[in-house]
Amino acid sequence: MKRIAILLASLFVLVGCSARVFDQKAQMKDATQTILTQVATENKALDTMTDTATAFPSTFQKAYAANPARDFKSTGSVAKLIAKREAAYQKLETAQKAIEDATTVLIKARTQTNANLPAAALTDALNGLKLAKLDHKTYDAYYKELAEAESVFFKDVSEADSQDDIDTALTRLNQFDSTLAQQAEIVTANLQTVTVQAQALAKAIAKMD
Repeated sequence: MKRIAILLASLFVLVGCSARVFDQKAQMKDATQTILTQVATENKALDTMTDTATAFPSTFQKAYAANPARDFKSTGSVAKLIAKREAAYQKLETAQKAIEDATTVLIKARTQTNANLPAAALTDALNGLKLAKLDHKTYDAYYKELAEAESVFFKDVSEADSQDDIDTALTRLNQFDSTLAQQAEIVTANLQTVTVQAQALAKAIAKMD
């Protein structure tokens, strides 16, 4: 009976360890897939935000020529363009939150003891995610500055006395648009790295016992 009890106790330990390893693998797999999915969402959102920023000058000029007295921020093609960009921004923020939550799961997994843990691939992925998060914060700051500059632009337009005043205001706003687009390129480049690293991690996770 004593031997049976010892054997059963050993079996429970082995089953418990196997369950922990399985749970760790499943959590890492889900987190990595979330990162891959949400990075794709972020890339689409960034493309939309860049496209709408690029389209703003010509869209505004056409709308202004048609009706200079219009409330451009609230109605018409300009307002629709801004709404499209804002919707993309909200998708970007939601995706970033999901990525950060998944990153937390991977960080926790790295602290758990497992001889089969793909440490190198996991560390690479986490480093890439850290850099991407920093770039996202910078992009977010630029976006908020653009929103403020846009408010100033519409105010300047409403108070403009000549076409030169309009052109000057638009040129100033374009500087913010261009800077945001440049930052988007940096973010996109790092997201490509994150994708490659996450794909490598996914392959390594699949080989875990």
